[in-house]
Amino acid sequence: MTSDIGNCLQVSVLIPCYNQAQHIGGVIQGVLAQTHSPQEIIVVDDASTDQSARVIGGFPVTRLHHEENRGPAAARNTALHAARGEIVLYLDADAFPRPDLIETLLRAYQALDGEIFPSLAGIGGRGIEVHQKNLADRWRGRHARQDFGDEYRAKVPFLFGLCASYRRSVLEDVDGFDESFPRNAGEDFELGCRLRRAGYQLHYEPQAIVDHYHADTVKSLKNNQSNWYYWSYIAKSKNHAHPWTLWMGTFRRLFTDPLGDLFLHGDWQLARLSLQIFGAKIAALFEAASNPRATL
Repeated sequence: MTSDIGNCLQVSVLIPCYNQAQHIGGVIQGVLAQTHSPQEIIVVDDASTDQSARVIGGFPVTRLHHEENRGPAAARNTALHAARGEIVLYLDADAFPRPDLIETLLRAYQALDGEIFPSLAGIGGRGIEVHQKNLADRWRGRHARQDFGDEYRAKVPFLFGLCASYRRSVLEDVDGFDESFPRNAGEDFELGCRLRRAGYQLHYEPQAIVDHYHADTVKSLKNNQSNWYYWSYIAKSKNHAHPWTLWMGTFRRLFTDPLGDLFLHGDWQLARLSLQIFGAKIAALFEAASNPRATL
């Protein structure tokens, strides 16, 4: 189905997938049911060991395959090289798009005047955390939300990788994602740093929504937070930014997160977890600071 937006930019939906057989079919169905249809859907199977390849093969999409697992940055670049749309929309394989996602993003692009558009690299959306039952998921939903709030924002520092659209020509101009980032951590932040250094803007549209079906344990949550802070430190250092801002933000949250958990929500379990995750973040920052590649 296609909306009534006239003379629209063509959109390629690009989905990296690694061991997401449980979710990838629903994500593809959500793209196929959009109120504005994309020009193409490209799914990159990053050497999955589950049934992802079989599930993907049941849909009218372009399936690309990595012989070995190379990480989300490389998978996104593989999809980018094959894409034809003027706009490329990246979705994570567990991020289910709302029916009007593409239409909402296109309207945001069309609302920009001719002076702003040349400097625009992309427009991102927001993720709504679906799983909120266990302690780790509740912590992520409260303290690691993937959004910049409820209002449209220009000049955000980066776009959340689970729902991020870019002008294809701009990504090609900066050589796409940095494939030295091996995990789903920091690669979207690094791209944002590089785009802003090149003089581009990134915007945020809160009405462009995906429902994120990620689930955590306390162990996986600590690992994810540790990885994000480690690789974000590397991203800042590689782009001649100031990693000290990560230190300052982490120490600020040492106070705001546990105190908010206790006094605003009366949740001592969440407060204790906030303190534990603070320790994991600080350890990751110390490790990153000692890495030779983190030298400015």
